[in-house]
Amino acid sequence: MKTLLPLLSIFLITCTQVDSSKSNISNADSKNGTGTLIPQVNKQFQAFLDQLPTLDLPIKIKGCEIDHTGLIDFTETPPGPYLTEPCFAVGQLKTNGTYISIITLGLADCLLPTITNYKPSGEQIDSKTIAIGSCGNAPCFECEEFMTLKSDYTLYTADTIKTADCDAEYSPIPGTEKIKVVYREGSLKTDGKIVLSEEKEKQLK
Repeated sequence: MKTLLPLLSIFLITCTQVDSSKSNISNADSKNGTGTLIPQVNKQFQAFLDQLPTLDLPIKIKGCEIDHTGLIDFTETPPGPYLTEPCFAVGQLKTNGTYISIITLGLADCLLPTITNYKPSGEQIDSKTIAIGSCGNAPCFECEEFMTLKSDYTLYTADTIKTADCDAEYSPIPGTEKIKVVYREGSLKTDGKIVLSEEKEKQLK
């Protein structure tokens, strides 16, 4: 099955090309986007955060092209109560308020980015999967999953989907191709809430 791009690479692109597998910055001395030191009051929560590198914005992820080498593997033992579903942890995000934010990749046909925000005590404020989730394997079907969190804390996620009628050999019939983009937009608020729109659609062909 051909896809729009090869399937085994991850794009974690920041303005300084941060390598999350090598970062040794913990949230114990991190600041949010306003330069305010985030207080830590829960030692168990801090021990969890100390495992995660701190990431600069913007971040871009193509969920169907993931090489999870170097990411923190919580697929066998999620670190409850802070993460309860199997995932790979990407890292902590510098925030625009007095809250703590992490990004993880949930397990599916394509690994799906999830942003989870917490109070300094470790109490969860909000958590949302920033993905459309319609990509997968099917005849005469190609799909690219994409998300970005920009430096102004706005969110965008989209699936670019190409479909076609199949012949008897399950190959696309020339001239029947259709391409559309299904997307959602949103933002991270200063109180830690995550706002994400309903799905919208653009027909490209």
